[in-house]
Amino acid sequence: MGASVADVVDGLVAQLPANPVAVFGFSLGGYLAAALALAAPDRIERLFVCANSACALPTQEILQRQQLIHAIDRFGYRGLHDNKIAQMVAPENLSSSAIADCMKAMDQRLGVDNLIQQLRVTSERLDLQAALASLEIPITYCYGEQDKLVSESWVAALVKRNQWVRQCVIPGSGHMLPLEQPEKLARAIKSWLAPQ
Repeated sequence: MGASVADVVDGLVAQLPANPVAVFGFSLGGYLAAALALAAPDRIERLFVCANSACALPTQEILQRQQLIHAIDRFGYRGLHDNKIAQMVAPENLSSSAIADCMKAMDQRLGVDNLIQQLRVTSERLDLQAALASLEIPITYCYGEQDKLVSESWVAALVKRNQWVRQCVIPGSGHMLPLEQPEKLARAIKSWLAPQ
C-alpha cells in the first residue's frame, strides 16, 4: 500500500488494461474503486461500490483510528474483537459463527502491520461526491440496510445529482454484506453487469 490514497490509486491506474473494465470495490476498496474511476474515467466501463460512501471519514472515526493505533503500539494487537464484529454485522446475523470466524480469519491474514498502515493511509479521505456527480458511467452503490458505516444521505444525494447512479439497499445486512447476504449481493452484481 502506498503512503496515501492518491498513491494507492496511482498504483491501481498503472495496472489497468487499455480497454475499459468493470470495477467492483468493497468497503475501503469501494472508496478506492470510486477514486480509481475518477482518476481514469476513460478506462472504467462501470463501477460497483459495495458497503461504502465515498466521503470523508467523520472526525470521531478518525479519532477512534488514532486511538486504536496508539493502543496497538502500546499494548499489542490481539485480533478482531467480538464488539467490533457486532458493530459491523446486522443483529440478526450475530449468531452466525461462520461470519465471525471468517472476519477473524481475514483480520489474522491481514496482520497487524498491514492493519496499522491501512488505518494511517486511509484515514484522510476526500469527499468524492462532486466529482462522481459528473461521471457518466453506470454506477451502483450497494450496501446493507443496517450498515452503520455508510451514509445513506450521502448516497441519496449522489443519486439525485447523477442519473447514472443506482442505489441498492439490501435488507438483513450490516457492513459485511458479502458474508451476510451473498446471494442477494450476487444478484445485484449480475444486474450491474447486464448489458445496458
